[in-house]
Amino acid sequence: MEPAELVQLRSRGLMPAGPEPDGPTLLASTHGECVFHDRSPQGGCRIQRVLGHAALPLACRQFPRQSVRDPRGVSMTLSHYCPTAAELSASPLEPITIAVNAPGFPDTGEYVGLTADPTLPPLLHARLVMDWDSWWLFEELAVALISDAPSPLARLALVVEDVREWRVGPRPLMEHIGDAFDRARDHTPVPAEPPSTVVTQRCADAIATVPEAWRPQALEALSTSTSPPVEDVVMRRYLAAHAFANWTAYQGEGLRAWHRAVETAACLLVHTADPGRADFILRHLADANAFTARCNQAERA
Repeated sequence: MEPAELVQLRSRGLMPAGPEPDGPTLLASTHGECVFHDRSPQGGCRIQRVLGHAALPLACRQFPRQSVRDPRGVSMTLSHYCPTAAELSASPLEPITIAVNAPGFPDTGEYVGLTADPTLPPLLHARLVMDWDSWWLFEELAVALISDAPSPLARLALVVEDVREWRVGPRPLMEHIGDAFDRARDHTPVPAEPPSTVVTQRCADAIATVPEAWRPQALEALSTSTSPPVEDVVMRRYLAAHAFANWTAYQGEGLRAWHRAVETAACLLVHTADPGRADFILRHLADANAFTARCNQAERA
């Protein structure tokens, strides 16, 4: 931050007077809120109001975006810890689709997230890597299945196990993936999702990946909800937001790890009945590497 900006902030009572610290500083919070959040009728962020969007810290400029950069460009989903994103999840259900070249997110925008190795697509399993076109098809069909299929999480599990059976040969992986999704849609019966024992275990898995210093906040967010169970529309949108641009798909050891990440998100939502609290734990408190390592356990099941 430039000295003039510091003076401008201080003149409005936004920063304490005194010498500028020698080392890096952290934005402070009080009662769980950033100290720069304005609760007055004017509302909003004091820094943004005075200095504009460019003056915000990087984490604030990116919030609530969760992005991945790969050879096709930047794929982005949103954290439901953002109240606006959470409200959108409860809007009347229309087919969930992947927006391409959305005007609100131009190519020249600032996107900071996971940068995937362009030479190494996600793994099918620990011994076989997918090709990029097959992964992008898988991701697209997963979002479509979540949008309209009954018991989508359980059907995604069927897809994962089906696709893992593919072997290198004359039949392209993309063709096998398309057929696997068709078979999962037609499969009956599909077990209820997810059972209470799985919900309990996945919530414990998520908490275990939160650093000790932040675990009290995570446990508070996980506390038993008095809210009614989440509506189907909320669950579907939330699942799609975690199936798409999923970091575990790129960092993990296979499609089972990807599904475990999506399943964990679903279980947190079932337990908390609150997309904001669920994503606060998973997207903002959990350590991404520790979470991926926990999801990789599914590959050895």
